[in-house]
Amino acid sequence: MRLRGPLPNPSPKGGGALSPPSFSGKGVGGLGPRGRPGLSLLEVLLSLTILLLSMVAIGRLVDFGADRGLEARLHSQGTRLAVAKMAEVEAGVVSLDSVGSGTFDTDPDWNWSVEPEPEGTPNLYQVTVRVTRDLKGRPFEVTLSQLVFDPTLLGSAAPAQKADTSSSSGTSTGGTSP
Repeated sequence: MRLRGPLPNPSPKGGGALSPPSFSGKGVGGLGPRGRPGLSLLEVLLSLTILLLSMVAIGRLVDFGADRGLEARLHSQGTRLAVAKMAEVEAGVVSLDSVGSGTFDTDPDWNWSVEPEPEGTPNLYQVTVRVTRDLKGRPFEVTLSQLVFDPTLLGSAAPAQKADTSSSSGTSTGGTSP
């Protein structure tokens, strides 16, 4: 059976006949071969590559931030331990006569060393406390230096020792008599 004449348009807009499909090469909706809705495979691969590279960069930034956070936490803990060891030096628990070192009883991962150096003033020492530990295969160190008066002589009635002078100087007073 053959139909003659235009077919009625079933769309609600009303109007005439159905239009025949377009084979002009313009694509769906007349937008052209590149203007169709959707993405090409190349565009998808490019966007996935950009996403992957940005995820790697963000992951490295997160690792970097975690490492800096760990170092900050260890710096705080090391400073607390160094201040505690300096308080022991000031109290006379650790001697100022020689260099001392050891590990902390409360945290055996941390090592300490105390290096007293006499200053020019008698019974006054420049004390350096170093607190160290291993952090991912590399040393981590906190250093605290302070001038400390010898705690064994603190509050005693003994006079301070005079500094030795290697050269003697003579002074003379003279006057004229009238």
